Amino acid sequence: MVVVAYLALCIIWGTTYLVIKVALEGFPPFMLGAVRYAISGVVFLPFLLKNRAALPKSKSQWGFLALTGVLMLAGGNGLVNFAEQYMDSGLTALTVATSPTWAAILGALFFPSTEKLDKFSMLGILLATAGIYVLHHNNLNVSGSQWPGIVAALVCPILWTLGSLGVRRHGKGLAPTTVSAIQMLAGAAAFVVISLSIGESWDIHPSAKAIGAMAYLIVLGSIIAMTAYAYLLSKIPAAKANTYTLVNPLIALASGALILGEPITPEVIPATILIIAGLVILYVMRNRGTLAAAKNK
Repeated sequence: MVVVAYLALCIIWGTTYLVIKVALEGFPPFMLGAVRYAISGVVFLPFLLKNRAALPKSKSQWGFLALTGVLMLAGGNGLVNFAEQYMDSGLTALTVATSPTWAAILGALFFPSTEKLDKFSMLGILLATAGIYVLHHNNLNVSGSQWPGIVAALVCPILWTLGSLGVRRHGKGLAPTTVSAIQMLAGAAAFVVISLSIGESWDIHPSAKAIGAMAYLIVLGSIIAMTAYAYLLSKIPAAKANTYTLVNPLIALASGALILGEPITPEVIPATILIIAGLVILYVMRNRGTLAAAKNK
């Protein structure tokens, strides 16, 4: 069952970039997030009500967890939706995949006593950064049509990482499903505010294909994938479960090329190699203690 849950997580979250691209044909980017996470949050709501003893203990904990939902979903996922208006789904996924580099940098800033940047971690960050440059260097000009998407895709992992660090600090002792429910509901509310603030029209008539993509994001991308992730965290070390982040961009690139016909341009291959190599080094260095302990069990 662990293998099934892991494969489901890789495939589902690896293909969500493709599905977001399809959903954007019928939904504005922030409205897309609002509907997706409002419905998903309501589905997860019973987990909040089932065991009230496991709920956050203070108003501040509720507030901080809600803030992580705003940062990770409305900020992180919202910028993915925005970026895919300008970029191919595979390129967006590969750019966003650099979030472990920000986790290493910001983790060292916020948790200096437990997380330090050694020379191998710095090498991983440099390789991933070089990969991003190789991937986007042809579009780094003001007149380039992709630059708004590139900026959004680069900012997205920073916001996601800040939210993740907040969960580490304020979500201790809470079940992943409880945290997810709070984040989804808070994120949905923030999506609505952003959508209305920037003037997105809610008078839309999406195609059946776009509605199907929305259903995929809700049922598979949010509900089933989050359940699978929570199950994995209960069965195997987080360091092993989180290796899905190394697989997702490869699946996103392949699915975008095969299904949407997105081109694999000459710079994509070396950029992918550099980024994945950097992420593998970061993953090993940040989790070597956990992996060694798991291996010795």
